[in-house]
Amino acid sequence: MIAREGALVDHFQRIARGAGWTVIPLPGEALRSWEETVDECVDGYDLDVSEYLNDLSIRDLLERVADDSSVRLLPEYSWFTAELARIDERFKEVLADGPFIRAKERRWWRRSLPTAGRADFVSDVKERYGVELMLVD
Repeated sequence: MIAREGALVDHFQRIARGAGWTVIPLPGEALRSWEETVDECVDGYDLDVSEYLNDLSIRDLLERVADDSSVRLLPEYSWFTAELARIDERFKEVLADGPFIRAKERRWWRRSLPTAGRADFVSDVKERYGVELMLVD
């Protein structure tokens, strides 16, 4: 994956710095990080809501990169957006029946929560939003 990133790295770093990131992953690393977050949600997210929302910040960055007009001109753009779409499809499944917590949020990945989680996440969601999720053991 790294070999296919080429010019994307420079643009990715510029966008990440502009978004306030201090430790900037390579594009492939950022996609893997997003996929790992999705995997955690599929298995039952086990940290609190603050950590969950923080973990979504990588998706925010990926969106900024995908929406950048200079990135859209790069040959790597189709690879990057195809990988992002593949991962997003799995996350959309996780959120499909989850509770809406921010209906007016423009970023779809921040509008709702997974339908299930592990004890700490389920407990924190109940406390913060008054919503009961399914508990995963």
